[in-house]
Amino acid sequence: MICVETRHMKAALSAQINKTDRNDARGIAQMMRVGLYKPVHVKTVGSQEIRMLLTARKFVQTKILDVENNLRGLLRNFGLKVGAVTKLQFERRIIELLKQSPHLRLVIDPLLKVRHVLREQFRHLQRAMERLAESDDTASC
Repeated sequence: MICVETRHMKAALSAQINKTDRNDARGIAQMMRVGLYKPVHVKTVGSQEIRMLLTARKFVQTKILDVENNLRGLLRNFGLKVGAVTKLQFERRIIELLKQSPHLRLVIDPLLKVRHVLREQFRHLQRAMERLAESDDTASC
């Protein structure tokens, strides 16, 4: 089986006057016989799954950063600066800052919960990636 580049094939078939499925099939068959096609590589299902996992992980990672930056910005409007903290200290530092302004908790608590869920899901995706890497290492031995 040969997979051909669709844009190239479409461009070649668009020159036909009478566009029907039958004529398209004839045109494709003629191009294959003559060799006027560009073969393309089709990725395996496994490589597509790996790419999907990496993309999802990167997306969640970006959203965690977005939520953290949003929290920092919201608190800065009230003169509360989070400063340089680790991932684990971040939530504790915000709760500590909110002791000065408890009325802000109505807005900040839901965002902290969103951050918590995102970090939990990120850890889940990270573990899936590690398991995939381990199984890949054992398969190549």
